[in-house]
Amino acid sequence: MTEEQTPPEAPRPELKATVRLGQNGLNAILIVVILMIMLPLVFLGYKVALNFKAKRDITIAESNLHALYTALSHYSLDWDGKLPAAENWTDAATGYLPSASGISGGKQGYLKGPGDGTEISYVYNTAASGYNLQDERNRKVDPSKLVLLIEKPGGQPNDHVMIPPQGDMQGENALAKLLAFPHYADDSANATTIVLYANGSVQLKTRKELRQE
Repeated sequence: MTEEQTPPEAPRPELKATVRLGQNGLNAILIVVILMIMLPLVFLGYKVALNFKAKRDITIAESNLHALYTALSHYSLDWDGKLPAAENWTDAATGYLPSASGISGGKQGYLKGPGDGTEISYVYNTAASGYNLQDERNRKVDPSKLVLLIEKPGGQPNDHVMIPPQGDMQGENALAKLLAFPHYADDSANATTIVLYANGSVQLKTRKELRQE
């Protein structure tokens, strides 16, 4: 009697290789996922913080310019209606500024304001020297067209520059070339500055508006 032979086993299909991640690999993937979620949020938060600061800086600048206009207007009442000469305009305005106990630097604090990463001061229009705020009949320039002050990073006391009357392309182009746009500087098109006119109007202007991209 012969020993019964067992049939050979059928060949088994090869097992496919599987990727097995250790704890370090799982941690690395988790970190990457968290970064992908967090980075856009951090960037968005940064932009929001910048915009909030810029809006605050603009509010301070508007307040400063209103105070300076009031001071220059009061000065004119004591000088036959005329604005001061450009060479000593800050000296003239300071004497008429209100007390500033809550402002750093006292009255001098009105002459400076915050900008994006730099301190802002104000520049007087040489063309406003001797301009009569009170005599409406003999004005050669409409006060709503006469720039009085503009912003400038790092300016000095009594800084002044010639700015022609506004209302035509030539005047507006000349003004645009002098403006620094110190607010929202991270947004080129919407970078903003503030301009004070001889009628007391404080206007916000953007680089996009003045086509200075």
